[in-house]
Amino acid sequence: MNGTLTQVPARRTSLLAAGATARGRYCVRPADPADDAAIREFLCGLSVRTQYLRFFTAMCPPSRGLLKALTAGHPRADILLVTGEDGQVVGHGMAVDAPGERAGSADLGLVIADDWQGQGLGPVLLRLLEQRAAARGITTVVLDVLPENRRMLGIVDRRWPGADRRRTLDSINITAPVTGALPVPGPVWMGAGHAA
Repeated sequence: MNGTLTQVPARRTSLLAAGATARGRYCVRPADPADDAAIREFLCGLSVRTQYLRFFTAMCPPSRGLLKALTAGHPRADILLVTGEDGQVVGHGMAVDAPGERAGSADLGLVIADDWQGQGLGPVLLRLLEQRAAARGITTVVLDVLPENRRMLGIVDRRWPGADRRRTLDSINITAPVTGALPVPGPVWMGAGHAA
């Protein structure tokens, strides 16, 4: 990532951030119900390995229940999409606020399209999800990561070096405090016609 991330004021547009990587320009925005088909296409475009690392299984086509959980149809979920210049979804991140006795925590998950991985989009999504969770009063985030998902574990280690880790049967359960204090880097507006 070349560090040219843009944080966009919410009152001007539904975009939350925009920037450029070696792969191309992108923007981050909240998902809405009209994105169901684009999210399904994105999920089916992921390699089996990437599907497995995110969902612990290959899942194409996604079940109706999974698709509902990953789209704006989930009532407690904050779902963000990363799209390329052509409008195609290249990243998906979500925070699902826990109910009942776990209130105040949120489960996080994110996945980036295979050909956009390694461009810094994972940390961008993670920071935006954390900031938005903090604004909702969330104080703790929980992630379940497969031990072989070194890229995601690296992102988590850099963001929360002291996070509590517990090994489960098939994954590493990570619990970390939400600070909401870290801004998304490089706030610069990239308007129409701006060269990256």
